[in-house]
Amino acid sequence: MKHLITKLALQFKKAFQNLSRFYPFIFVSSFIILIFQYSFPSIEAVFYDFRIKYDFGIKQSPETVLVIMDEESDEFLGEKYPYTYSSHLKAMEKIAKDGPAIINYFVSFLPPENIEESTSLSKFKDKINDYKNSGGGFRFATDVDTWGEQLPPSALADTGHSLAIINVDNASFSKDDISRRAVLTISGENSLHLWTANKYREIKKRPPIVNKDIWGAYYLREADALFFLFRYAVNPHDKNSVVKSIPFHRVLVGNFPEGYFKNKIVLVGSAFTSNANDFALTPFSKDEIKVPKLFIHSQIINSLIQEKTVLQVSKTISFLFCLFISIILSIYILKNNPSHGLVITVSVMGVVFLISYFVFCIFGVWIYLTQIILTIFATYYIWVPFRAIEEYQQRFAIEEESKILKQVESLKQNFISLMSHDLKTPVARIAGIVDVLMRFDIQENAKIELKKITDSTKELNKFITSILDLTKIESRNLSLNLVSKDINMVIKSVIDDLHHDASLKDIKIKDDLSPLYPIQIDIVLIKRVISNLVENAIKYSGSGTEIYLKSWDDAQSVYVQIDDTGIGIPEEDIRHIFDKFYRVLNDNTHAIKGSGLGLYLVKYFVELHGATITANSKIGEGTSFLITFKNR
Repeated sequence: MKHLITKLALQFKKAFQNLSRFYPFIFVSSFIILIFQYSFPSIEAVFYDFRIKYDFGIKQSPETVLVIMDEESDEFLGEKYPYTYSSHLKAMEKIAKDGPAIINYFVSFLPPENIEESTSLSKFKDKINDYKNSGGGFRFATDVDTWGEQLPPSALADTGHSLAIINVDNASFSKDDISRRAVLTISGENSLHLWTANKYREIKKRPPIVNKDIWGAYYLREADALFFLFRYAVNPHDKNSVVKSIPFHRVLVGNFPEGYFKNKIVLVGSAFTSNANDFALTPFSKDEIKVPKLFIHSQIINSLIQEKTVLQVSKTISFLFCLFISIILSIYILKNNPSHGLVITVSVMGVVFLISYFVFCIFGVWIYLTQIILTIFATYYIWVPFRAIEEYQQRFAIEEESKILKQVESLKQNFISLMSHDLKTPVARIAGIVDVLMRFDIQENAKIELKKITDSTKELNKFITSILDLTKIESRNLSLNLVSKDINMVIKSVIDDLHHDASLKDIKIKDDLSPLYPIQIDIVLIKRVISNLVENAIKYSGSGTEIYLKSWDDAQSVYVQIDDTGIGIPEEDIRHIFDKFYRVLNDNTHAIKGSGLGLYLVKYFVELHGATITANSKIGEGTSFLITFKNR
């Protein structure tokens, strides 16, 4: 029973430790759920308005002309807004004569005050009907106040009117009084904007817009109205805007070029600087620089005509997208160090922003960015501490392992050094005893065996020396004893020492040594380098072959080349011959003794002098080594 409890406890501990790796993701998921309880409208408005201001996916088509009634027109006409019906009659005659596609009248008319005004009203109505009968579209725009819809005078009502409400964000979204959405229908009745858009599409023989098919339209029960987010085709503060405006009094006197209103949508309305209700804020003018509402009406109509409205991605999709990004980002941060995690975090943020921008411009889809960016930030700042702790633990484990390995390496080197030193003494004694025995008058067979012992002690002594050198190299205890020396003298010394060994195999050693200036070398090490290369040439060259040693110099370098005409080295082995303990093993070399350290030490000793060594070989033709010293 006790054993079972212990086993279950260990399994629970292991499961708990495995679960701890998922803590950051649990925290991130909880954070995502939390932030989706809030809308962050003020922050999101910044991202939304950026896309509106730099929206390349919509243009102004058709062209629109705004006929503005303002203080200048009051002064010119000597009248007060909304002016007399006779003035509007004259203006209507001038505009209709120029052949516009549609005329929308945003004027709050008063009942006629006298018979003359009644007559002008009647003629004004007749002019409107004549224009409509000729194929043009005409509509009065009405607004809503505390008393209800502000209808035109009864005599004009039957010419057609629709609500044209500028909806501002003072009760929804960012609540900053900026116009971003518009009304499609109220209590089932189409707005002026929808009526105008469909009338223009009818004139252009295009299918009408159906309410339910409008991209992103949504219904609010409280207002009993259908709304949509519209897009601005032009900047209202652009002096070269394709939305033209002209004062009402200029139209009245015909002071405009012929064709100015031809096939255009004309909006007639007021824009008095003294009347705040004539102006509204746009995403282009958050600093209280307002634009005429007539301009905003033109953008709403244009957005509907082109069917360039905005669809907001649902919260469910946004939540899943945030979850997906957090998973991908978590995996990347988990597998990389924190600095790389920061780079990818910023990069992901930039990519998401660009994707949301292009999706908005091309498809009219509004991806809610605030929660996504907060998710990216949270993912990074939650994961990084856990990742840092894990990395610290790994680094600590590596450091501890490194300390142990260093201790083991130190023990190994000490052991090898002690063993090598201790082995040198008995080897020397054996060689000494053999040398003494060789002086006695003994049988020839005994001398042959003693000679074998002598050769073996020499081989063993070379191997011990190589091990000692390797120990010095790895412990960084090897230092140079540089002297100025003619390297030819070292080469000749090596030739003299190895001449006997070469002659035993009927190998000739030839030299071609050019006169050289002395250079700084460690005589002992360089002699060992050249000796090793010549000894290898003797070992691996057959009877009757030749070994060439050549030296020369130039202004920069001194060169020593050792060539042989032996068996050669295979191409796949030549690149490894300077590796530690590497030996070329084949049918020709398996019987030749060696430690695999000779050429490794040769390369190390050469490079310790700041020199280089290279090797070239061809099977059956021989091998060539070239050492290049600096000429100094």
